[in-house]
Amino acid sequence: MRKLTIPKILFLVLITSCFNVITAQNLDDIIAKHIKAMGGAEKLSKLKSMKITADMDVMNMKVPITTTIIQDQGFRSETTVQGMTVVQAINGNTGWAINPMTGQTKATALPEEAIKSMAAETDLTGLYNYKEKGYILTLDGEEDLAGAKVYKVSMTLKNGIKRLNYISKDTFYILKIIVHANMNGQDVTSENTQSDFRQVDGVTYPFKSEVTTSAMPGTTMALAIKTLEVNPKIDPSIFTMPVN
Repeated sequence: MRKLTIPKILFLVLITSCFNVITAQNLDDIIAKHIKAMGGAEKLSKLKSMKITADMDVMNMKVPITTTIIQDQGFRSETTVQGMTVVQAINGNTGWAINPMTGQTKATALPEEAIKSMAAETDLTGLYNYKEKGYILTLDGEEDLAGAKVYKVSMTLKNGIKRLNYISKDTFYILKIIVHANMNGQDVTSENTQSDFRQVDGVTYPFKSEVTTSAMPGTTMALAIKTLEVNPKIDPSIFTMPVN
């Protein structure tokens, strides 16, 4: 076995260091272009709330959904199925739900795993300021996604939730997100394919998406946004768990 001399070791260290710097530069460049495509740092820094109404097609049913979010504070979704409204909400580090479809007509605290997963949805600005948010990003190479050339960027949130973002090399929109989380003691993988990007008040958002999850194998949920309000006035009390 050939011995590595000091000069050779230093050379290898130098090459490795240069590679890490180049990778970091490429990643920062990709994220900067993505932020610009989503509306720019000035717009995203002022994004404080959002309200979305949408229709979801699932199992031959059209399900209306209303989602209300305050940045880093609260998330609430109301889904109406067969005349019954299911509510899920996050308020900081707590969460609750009302699900009359299972006979649960009073607000019940969500399990820790569900809160951990849903809490990420209170972040409206995604990859913007990811370092300050404590997110860890890595560039995992490039790929062909249904004919589109994409960068694969992995993201680990502060709570440990992992996301794989497929960022278009052409538009720098995120075309697909794969999320790995733990729900009820089981590892769940969800895929969200995004399209029909539009700007509302200078902020770019996908108006169509298709979601599949290992928790519901063989089922595709197609979501189409009807209205999207940027920075509406929202009463924070809607995220507070009702007193039964």
